Amino acid sequence: MCQMDGRSGRLKEVEVIRFVIGGIHQGKRAFACRQFPAFCEQMESQMAEPGKEKLDVSDFLDGKLVSWEEFVHGRYTCNLHQMIRRRLEAGERAAELEAGMARDLIQACPDRILITDEIGYGIVPIDPFEREYRELTGRICCQLAAEAKEVWRVTAGIGIRIK
Repeated sequence: MCQMDGRSGRLKEVEVIRFVIGGIHQGKRAFACRQFPAFCEQMESQMAEPGKEKLDVSDFLDGKLVSWEEFVHGRYTCNLHQMIRRRLEAGERAAELEAGMARDLIQACPDRILITDEIGYGIVPIDPFEREYRELTGRICCQLAAEAKEVWRVTAGIGIRIK
């Protein structure tokens, strides 16, 4: 499990997080199932659904739908950006989320696949909330990428390892 490095204030490197990013509807979940079969087999053995033969894209905990408590402990999670949006909309402060969200995700379940959409491309939104949300999501993703063992960018179902 990761721990804080007292000298730098950073989390020590985690050897197991796989972070997958890419545009909306680019096949990130299907890619993760193909790319990490050993991890997926381990997940299958822990699934509550008896008789299920393999893990598929519908088995992800979705940040748009589940609670933070479920998401933070999930080993196979997607739509991190939506979880960030939901927490901001619920009134949580951006500074507090930036200070602790990545750390909480890593510490609660360091052995995970974490998937999110890239949302920072295009025109900068006029709406202050939308700007804050995009900027915060980018900063949290930077923290996670810095600590992850592997970072993959997926376009049209094809993954390119960037770390």
